[in-house]
Amino acid sequence: MTKAQKLAKMKVLTQDSNASTGKWLDAMNQHMARKPAIEKYRFNWNTDYCTNSPDTQPGGYDFKMGCWRHDFSYRNYKSLVGNTAFKRDHKKRVDKALLRDLYSACDYRPWADPYPAAQRARLKAACRRAAKTYYGAVSAAG
Repeated sequence: MTKAQKLAKMKVLTQDSNASTGKWLDAMNQHMARKPAIEKYRFNWNTDYCTNSPDTQPGGYDFKMGCWRHDFSYRNYKSLVGNTAFKRDHKKRVDKALLRDLYSACDYRPWADPYPAAQRARLKAACRRAAKTYYGAVSAAG
């Protein structure tokens, strides 16, 4: 697999769009099943999820997949193009994708929601504030 082929695949998997998130989830599932279609890229799938921040938020909101995709993006781009080129060409988009993924997690509502509507609204608002905080931290430090 060439560097150009890996970068092309990375671009598909790391866009700031719901479609790209779906493609990344498909690729992650292929990786978990050890499918050759994704394993041939030899991507780094290691993650610590949200590092030292909570992976879940009150109300059942789960940031793990968004943080995993973010780790995947950072680790693989830095390995492929180096830190300087990553920061110049990819970081802003990857960080925005994280925010989109975390906001999507905040849109989750269990089918048997135990919370009254007003409390769910407060929990969702708190989740979105946490998502914005996580985004701010990676934008500043990442």
